[in-house]
Amino acid sequence: MKAIYDNNRFLLFVFIAIIMLSMPSCSRNNDLTMTPVITHVRLTDPEKADSTFVGAFPGTMVAVIGKNLDGIQKIYINDQQIGFNANYCTSTSAIISIPANLLLTGTNPDLPNEIRIETSHGEARFNFHIYSPAPQISRIELNYPAKAGEKLSIYGLNFYEVKKIAFETATGGSVSAIEYEVDKDYDKIDLKIPSGVQDGRLAVYCITDSVSIAFTTHVSPPIIKSWSSDMPIIGDQAFITGANFINVTKLNINGEFDVPGKDLMVAKSQDTIYYRLPKTPTKSGTITVHAAGGQSNSTKLFYPIENLVLNWDEIGHYEWGDNNMPVMADGTKPPYFTTGTAYRIFGSPGAWQYWWGNLSNKGSYPNINTIPANTPIGNLVLRFECFVNEPLATATFDLQLKGNGDKMVSDYVPRDRNSNKTNLGKWMTCDILFNRFTTVADYGRFAAIASSELGIFTKNKADNANVKVDIYFDNFRIIDTSKN
Repeated sequence: MKAIYDNNRFLLFVFIAIIMLSMPSCSRNNDLTMTPVITHVRLTDPEKADSTFVGAFPGTMVAVIGKNLDGIQKIYINDQQIGFNANYCTSTSAIISIPANLLLTGTNPDLPNEIRIETSHGEARFNFHIYSPAPQISRIELNYPAKAGEKLSIYGLNFYEVKKIAFETATGGSVSAIEYEVDKDYDKIDLKIPSGVQDGRLAVYCITDSVSIAFTTHVSPPIIKSWSSDMPIIGDQAFITGANFINVTKLNINGEFDVPGKDLMVAKSQDTIYYRLPKTPTKSGTITVHAAGGQSNSTKLFYPIENLVLNWDEIGHYEWGDNNMPVMADGTKPPYFTTGTAYRIFGSPGAWQYWWGNLSNKGSYPNINTIPANTPIGNLVLRFECFVNEPLATATFDLQLKGNGDKMVSDYVPRDRNSNKTNLGKWMTCDILFNRFTTVADYGRFAAIASSELGIFTKNKADNANVKVDIYFDNFRIIDTSKN
């Protein structure tokens, strides 16, 4: 009897020992068998550890927080497998970067908005939106006055995942557009104008962000924003940019003469007017646009004759040089148009040429009544019209004002101030910062320098001996960019 009791007691101790020994093993196995869970996503910045969110832009690094995330094998965003560093993964988190080239639901609506983590013991999913670029509106188009049921088009960019389109007033009123369609390029929305719209703003709400534009039920006055040149070559095509160029009837130039509507071309976007100056204004002034919404004047000075330094006609003159000639265009060959006389530098400079194609002139610099003496040099540019007929290749130019050879612009290549590119075969407007020509602080000190020179000198600092130069210059002027 005692033997049986002792034997049973031994078996009990063995059983307990087995249970005790098996407990750590069970704990480890539980970590790898319990279902993984994602609880939230936050930024990796420790100071923003509490800033959980449900969406982010491509390129963002985030921390995915959860439980039982051991043994991660794959990570997916929007059903696309992404790379990850296992060293940045623990049982409670995974630090990942959202790929910049990820396919987004904005253009692929069938993709799931989620982060999915596959582990050795299951998978976890979390609803998470990768944002498309924010929407932008450039303009709207409709037949005025705005009437319920008629078409209105919104032009812009990034009209992804539109949630709502509303006509909103300053007092808080809002009328939503129910019928609308986003085009396949996400840069245009066509909608049917709802009943009850009032003056205010037209807003587009997307998942990423919202954007709005001014809206009126009747035609708004035209707005002039900028132009291709403040002194375009006579006869050459120029343009004015702005808004509400609707049924433009004419341009008035400095109060002197009109360019009639039949001679204008207005872009379909109603934000650009193309025109040609038929003759030279005799004074500076403003351009006035006459359109369906009324008229609007430019805020900047147009054709600032008093700012001219050199135009080889009534202001300044040629002094000496080589490989150059005066040109008055006849419309049949480059540069096709000139405002009176322009000057041309042309020919082949040859290799390693530092003294060729010189164009030295006497200018007539604006006085301090035109440009106040205290105007900072940093506000000023030398502006001129330029026509490049042949690719310059390795040819460049040095420009010098008032005989200052110690401070001149070297190795200059003309570029259009609007596009920052060297245009070929057409006139362009170029700006050079004035502080590249002088070390003085203000225009008064510059104006006091006795010299009146303006020099252009061509160079070819290269082995290329086949360079051809064919370039034209006109209307050098000094402009205060803070005002014009």
